[in-house]
Amino acid sequence: MYNEMMNQFKAQMAPFTKAAEINKQTAEKLFGMQQTVATEMLNRGLEHVKALTESKEPKAAYDLQVAFFKEMEAKLNTVAEEEISALMTAKAELTEIFEQSTQEMTEQAMAQFSKFDLAKFDMQNFDLSKFMPSVEAAKPAAKTTRKAAAPKASA
Repeated sequence: MYNEMMNQFKAQMAPFTKAAEINKQTAEKLFGMQQTVATEMLNRGLEHVKALTESKEPKAAYDLQVAFFKEMEAKLNTVAEEEISALMTAKAELTEIFEQSTQEMTEQAMAQFSKFDLAKFDMQNFDLSKFMPSVEAAKPAAKTTRKAAAPKASA
């Protein structure tokens, strides 16, 4: 019985487990991309600084700067596109899991509902009026008379 319950629990939790695994893989992929990009940018930045220090003319330094920033922009755009692609892939996989899970739950609910026979349900014992609030005329509150305040003593 315990094994049967555990197997049923595992089967019910399978979509969540799959979703968690997809999230984990996507996060690892994104972290790996970020680590690689950060390392490349750091190394490329150090190379750029070294090239700038060896540059003798301002025009050459300016050209190095422009080339460096264009290279960094292209690299960051490429990485952003790869990350978006990874996120869209994960989204598609998660959507598929959600749709399958929803479909299975709907089928199971409809199978259970189809077993319900309304004709066998005894409507005579089903009385909701017992649970409805009663509407009674509100009784007026009893009037209370106040005693007059004692006169203040003069000193």
